[in-house]
This record gives sequence, C-alpha cells and structure tokens, in this order.
Amino acid sequence: MEETTITLEEIAKERKSSVSIASSATCPPDVVRLPRITFFVLICGVCLANFVVALDTNIIATALPSITSTFGTIQQVGWYGSAYMLAISAVQPSFGRCYTVFSVKPVFCVAIATFELGSVLCAAADSSAMFIAGRAVAGAGAAGVFAGSMTIVTRTVPLETRSFYIAIVSSMFGISSILGPTVGGALTDGVSWRMCFWVNLPIGAIVIATVLIFFRSEVSPMDEDSGTKVTILDRILDLDILGALLIVGGVSALFMALEWGGSVYPWSDSRVWGCLLTFSLVLLAFSVQQFLRGERATMPGRVISHRSVLACYIFAFMLNVGAYVHMYYMPIYFQAVKGKSATTSGVLLVPYLVSNITMSLFTSLLIVKVGYVSPFMITSAACFTIGSGILFTLRVDTSLAQSIGYQILAGGSAGLAVQVPFVAVQALLNPSDAQIGVGLAIFANSLGGAMSTSIAQNIFSNSLARNLAQYAPGIDPQQIINTGVTELRQKLPVNSMAGILEAYVSSIDDSFILPISVGGVAFLASLFVEWKSIKPAK
Repeated sequence: MEETTITLEEIAKERKSSVSIASSATCPPDVVRLPRITFFVLICGVCLANFVVALDTNIIATALPSITSTFGTIQQVGWYGSAYMLAISAVQPSFGRCYTVFSVKPVFCVAIATFELGSVLCAAADSSAMFIAGRAVAGAGAAGVFAGSMTIVTRTVPLETRSFYIAIVSSMFGISSILGPTVGGALTDGVSWRMCFWVNLPIGAIVIATVLIFFRSEVSPMDEDSGTKVTILDRILDLDILGALLIVGGVSALFMALEWGGSVYPWSDSRVWGCLLTFSLVLLAFSVQQFLRGERATMPGRVISHRSVLACYIFAFMLNVGAYVHMYYMPIYFQAVKGKSATTSGVLLVPYLVSNITMSLFTSLLIVKVGYVSPFMITSAACFTIGSGILFTLRVDTSLAQSIGYQILAGGSAGLAVQVPFVAVQALLNPSDAQIGVGLAIFANSLGGAMSTSIAQNIFSNSLARNLAQYAPGIDPQQIINTGVTELRQKLPVNSMAGILEAYVSSIDDSFILPISVGGVAFLASLFVEWKSIKPAK
C-alpha cells in the first residue's frame, strides 16, 4: 500500500477551507461561510451599527427644546432632522459604488468613522450652523452603514435564506423608532442633549472592532472581474465622482423645493421654482453623464433598465413614502385631536411599529420556504392601500381601539414587503451587479422617507387653511400652525375648539390620501416584478 504523507501546512489549509467556504451544494462561490459563533457576533455588530444610525433619525425629537435653548433660535430647527435624511439620500448611491470598487471592510469602517465624526461635531457644536453640518456629515456616514450592512449580509448568507437576516437588520429601524424618543429624553434630562451624540462614539468603536475581527477579508468585485490587483488611482477614477456631485446637487435642490414650496414660500416664488429648475437641469446633466460612462456609471443602464429591478425601486420608494407619512402624522393625530401627551402618542404608535417588525420577520421566514418574493410584494401593496384607506376615515370621535386596529393593518401590510426589494434585486441581477442593485434600492428607500414628510406637510398646510375656513371661519390658519399640537386646547378659544379639531383631523385625512395613492402605484409596480425563485437550482 502506498504511504501518504500529509504536512502541517496542508492540514492547516484544509481546516481553514472547511470553516470558511462551504461546498458549492450548500453555499454559492460568491458567499463566504463563517463559523456559527463568528457569524452570530458579526450579525450582532451589523445590527448594532444599524440601530445607532437609525436611532439618530429620531433621538433628537425629545431633545429639540433643549437644543434650541442652547443655540437661542428656532428658525433652523427644521434642518436638524432634514440635513441628516438629505445626506443619507444624496450620498447613498455613491457608497453603493464604493462597495463595488473597494473591499467591503475598509469602506464600512470609513462609513462608521464618518458617522462618528458627524456625532462629534453635533456634540461639540457651539452654533446652529455647526450642528446642522454635523448632522449632514453623520447622515453621509449613515448612508454607507446602510449599504455596507446589506453588502455584508450578501457576502455571508446564501440568497435563499438572505431575506431572514435582512429582515433582522431592517428591524433595527422599527426598534429605534420605539426607543428613540425615550432614550433621547432620558439622556437630555439626565445629563445633556449633547450626550445623545457622545454616546455614539463607544458604540461605533465596538462596531468597527467587530467588523475588523470577524468579517473575513475579501477582494473587491472590481478585482474579481479583472482577475488582477487594481491600482488605487484606477479605483478612484472608477468611483464616478462627477456623478456623485450631480446626485448631491440634484437631491438637495429637490429637497429644498419641497421644504419651501407652499409652506415657507409660495410655489410661484423664484426661490422655489429656481430649485425645481436646478433639479431638472441637474437631472438632465446626470442622465447624459451616466449614459456616457456606460458600464462604469453609478446607475448603470443594465441595472435600471431591467424591468423587474426598476419595478422594485419604484415599489420601495412608494411604500416608504406611505409608511413615513403614517408614522409622522399618527402621533400628531393623537396629540392634537385626542389631546394626548407626546409620550402617550409615542406609545400609541407602537402597534404600527411592532406589527411592521413582526410581519417583516414572519415574511422573511415564508420567503425562505416559498422561494418567491413577488407574491409578498403584491399582497403587501394591496393590503397597505386598503389599510391607508381605513386610516383615511379617522375622525374626532374615532375610538383609540379603532385607531390601534387601523394602525396594525397598515403597519403590518408595509412590513410584509419592507425588506423584499433588497432580496429581489439580488435574485434578479448578476452577482457582480448585486451590490450596485442593493445600493440603489436603499437609495430609493431613503429618498422616499426623506421626501414623504415634506410632501405631506404641504398637503396638510394647504388643507388646514381650507378646512378652517369651513369649520372655524373666525380662526387664523397661521395661528394654528404657530401653536404647538399639544397646546391647541390651552391657547385657542374654547368655543371654537370643536371646529378647529374637525378642521385638523380633516387636514390629517387629506395628508393620508398620499399613502393611498403611493400604495396603488406600489401595487402596479409589484405586478411587473418577475416571479423568480431565490432557491438554488437542484
């Protein structure tokens, strides 16, 4: 019998191979299989990263009075939240491109570091302008964290089970919405509003350490496609910096037009239509620039011209617009119409958020079993449109039990497919385009959230003026707008209160027409998504 000699080096190679890469029967070649404990710790780190950047979206809600007192102004308070959301939307496609040009690990750590830098600027701010700048920097970093989290899940989880882990990561947004105002209030009252941002530093350090230690190094998709090591200069040239600047400029102009139009300035004001004109010109320039860049574009034609992928982007945008309007105006309904406190209104919103998270996790498990995503998108959009229609019927005398039931239907319906577009685009695109596809899906998602409240606020303000003339003709609409929602009963005439509340709830109902409309568009978009199984071929 021939004797076989095995060296220690060969044994080491065999052990490394056995724990890092599964056989092709259980794990695709583009997915790195990690040991169970390593994978668990890594996912926890990714969830923690998403939780802290999502928390920054709403943690300042209860800290705003203290912040405005420190800076001595309320004129720029609207930008405290808008700057963060605007930066997330504008920078998102560029980070999606970065994850295809560079390795995931360094880009993700740079994103966390950028978010931390923004947090430091906010915590140390001595002026309102510095605070807004810090929020913008933090938002830019948050965009990279969102995209990087999806990329890490893509690189470590097979497609057929990916929906479950995407749902877990996405659930951090719902959890942060529940805890954000409470955490912000506790830190502000217990220490200072600045602690809402200082607390991000140790959390960010933990996340960076977790990714550096537990995420396996891998070559970038650019290296995989070329088969050789690409130089830093070539990577930078491939980033599409001009495209990134055009996206930032275009999104900023559109956002400012929506923020100003109809509320700060009339739509006929030169500052408003000037922003809209700028957006149109930048959009035209961006389209030409992307066409000329061809395969190296931030939004490659082969991706956005794919019928099913484009339908997924429209679906994600529309669904997020509708859900954000509900989450923004339901607390206003409870405070202004029902006379509840800010804390109680937050508690009454929990059914919407919990049903959203629960259905998201439940759907992810069903997708693993069924293998198809299109049925869930169709069902979600249809039920969300119906749920939004029922929320449209809210009146002054609607019971709390009814409003909670309505929220569960609408929130659960949105949760049915909130994470599905991220899975769908990965199943529809080639593996080399998956990271670009996911990045653009996140862009559509975040842009919908950023634009939703501005559009709904315009509807609400214009509707309020019209409804007050009908139900409370002696009340100045500007007086209502300038009065906090929790102070309506204290500062306005008692004999006009019934008419004021009727006008208020009618205006909220008019704002809820937007979720009904976008739900219908999302339903139509879902019909164009290909029925393709995410299960591996046998």
